[in-house]
Amino acid sequence: MTIRISLLCLCLLLICFKAIPQSANNKIALLEKRISASKDDTGKVLLYLSITDIFSQYGHFEKALASAHHALALSAQLKYVHGIVISYVRVGSVIEVQKKDYLEALGYYKDAMMVAEAHHSYNDENYAYASVLNISYYLGDYPGAMIIAQKGLELAEQRNDNRELAHYYNQLGFIYLKQEKAAESLKYYTLYLSLATRLGDPTTLTDAYMAMADVYLLKKDYKTSLDYLFSAFNIYKKANIRDQAHKTGIIKADRVPYVLYKISNVYKLQGQYQLALQYAIDGLNYTDGRHRRSYNQYDLASYYINLGEIYAALNNYGSSMQFLHKGLALSKNILHREDMRDAYSALSKTYAKQQRYDSAYHYQQLYSTLKDSIISEKTSRAIEQVRSNFESEKKDKEIALLNQRQKLREAESGRKSLLLNIVIIFFTFLAIVSYLILYIRNNQKQHKQAYEKQLAIHAERQRISGDMHDDIGTGLSTMLIYVNMLKSKMNGMTEYPEIERVALLGDELVAQMKEIVWSLNPGNDSLENLLVFIRQYFSQLFEPLAYQTNLVFPAHIPDFELKGAIRRNIYLCIKEALNNVIKHAHANHVELNIQLDRAKLLISIKDNGSGFPGNLAGKPFSNGLKNMQSRMDQIGGGFKFFNNNGAVVSIEFKLTGYPNG
Repeated sequence: MTIRISLLCLCLLLICFKAIPQSANNKIALLEKRISASKDDTGKVLLYLSITDIFSQYGHFEKALASAHHALALSAQLKYVHGIVISYVRVGSVIEVQKKDYLEALGYYKDAMMVAEAHHSYNDENYAYASVLNISYYLGDYPGAMIIAQKGLELAEQRNDNRELAHYYNQLGFIYLKQEKAAESLKYYTLYLSLATRLGDPTTLTDAYMAMADVYLLKKDYKTSLDYLFSAFNIYKKANIRDQAHKTGIIKADRVPYVLYKISNVYKLQGQYQLALQYAIDGLNYTDGRHRRSYNQYDLASYYINLGEIYAALNNYGSSMQFLHKGLALSKNILHREDMRDAYSALSKTYAKQQRYDSAYHYQQLYSTLKDSIISEKTSRAIEQVRSNFESEKKDKEIALLNQRQKLREAESGRKSLLLNIVIIFFTFLAIVSYLILYIRNNQKQHKQAYEKQLAIHAERQRISGDMHDDIGTGLSTMLIYVNMLKSKMNGMTEYPEIERVALLGDELVAQMKEIVWSLNPGNDSLENLLVFIRQYFSQLFEPLAYQTNLVFPAHIPDFELKGAIRRNIYLCIKEALNNVIKHAHANHVELNIQLDRAKLLISIKDNGSGFPGNLAGKPFSNGLKNMQSRMDQIGGGFKFFNNNGAVVSIEFKLTGYPNG
């Protein structure tokens, strides 16, 4: 009996699975028939767009792209602005999903935006702006997103459209949040929450609560962040979202696991890992089954990464690595840079806790590179420039409007009687005086604001300096990996000169991080690595400067081991000599000559400058020459400097055991 029931259920399932594509085919066939029977009008454009959506839904991307292009061509023929805008967006959407070519998709979205702007089609402009903003966030182009958000905000202000105003306040708050500027983000999110409360829309209100939670999390005010998150979650629970969202249309179903993830993240940052784990698992379980495909893939990647971090904190490294790699794979597949950044950071820390330092360093490097490209001073300046430009344009429009009104008043006064003209002239004169007084006061106020802005910039620079100091901790963690590796290799020895050397160079970490990592890495203990590193430093140092350079480099470098202390002392001598050329030589030509003569390494640096003075005592560069001599003495090498139509610095080092030496 049980077997019969199972077979019956299986048959029903097969019938259902066959019915789904059959239903889609019926819809497609019906639409194709209607399209072929329709005349070329706006209705046919809408039919093309409808069939595009169905093709996209069932994965027929080539057909979807073709039908979207048909809609675009017909809209252009009919000069149907709304159809052109929608068609451009549909083409871009298909390319974005099918090819994951976000730049090509962005081109179509911007075409839609330009058409909408040219025809001042308010709804179409907002529709196009939404597509451009979404792809800009994917690409991490926050200056570009700022331009679009400011445009949308200006339009909404002109229309006094509170719903769109709330939307663009939310976008501006999000942009500043991603740049980790809490004060600016809180300003716009507060405006967003105020309008959301006035609108009385649960969807907008819960989004505003989530936004406020994010900015207070950035400020590390965990209690306030949790208060906002649970306020949002209570609305979700009242809506009975999992079972009735499709009926009420109040809130999208993916917000429940999202708020659970947010709550979990706050508890994780507070160190309450069991609570964090509970909410993270509840959120991820909610996406199981038939619902998972409907969720944003970048949200799903965040859920995996968060859960991996929690397991790492609980020392469950097996589960941690499973979820972290799953989140990284998904974020790479959708090219979501911020999820990739978070995954790299979590993997680096987890490998370090397992004392797998090579892997930890690899992921730390990937994280640092991606983080610097997302949050940079250049990006922040570009965002502020966009905001400044829009504020300047707005002020110019206000001044132009004032001037226009003034001209109208002057024209009206010319048509009045002499007495009225005298009165008008009197009051005009009074207005001018008042205007001048106001202008002078306003000018003084602007000077004061400029001064305060300078103070704020100075304070901000001090803050950035402090942040950089904190960020160096990340670099120190990487450096400690190599210290631990070096200690393990030097086990049993009484002295640790390399470790002490690393500690002494801590103050120069930012400028010399690559050099320190290079010098400490035993994998770089070779003659070839040293010479290639010197060549790269020479090229990078003089490339942007107005010097003629000449580099003589060996055609073949045998495989020869060179200890870290030797490599470092030779490199620092060369570095000191090259920098002395720039600081003191007054030259325009410099030559770096590297030769391998049997069992000797010969390196010379020659310039065509003023040369060394006869008496070096008390000269600014004499200490540098003494240091170079001392370094070569430490490793048993030779050092010479002399004049020959300029300055010449030469070092010599015997390569014991060199092939054919």
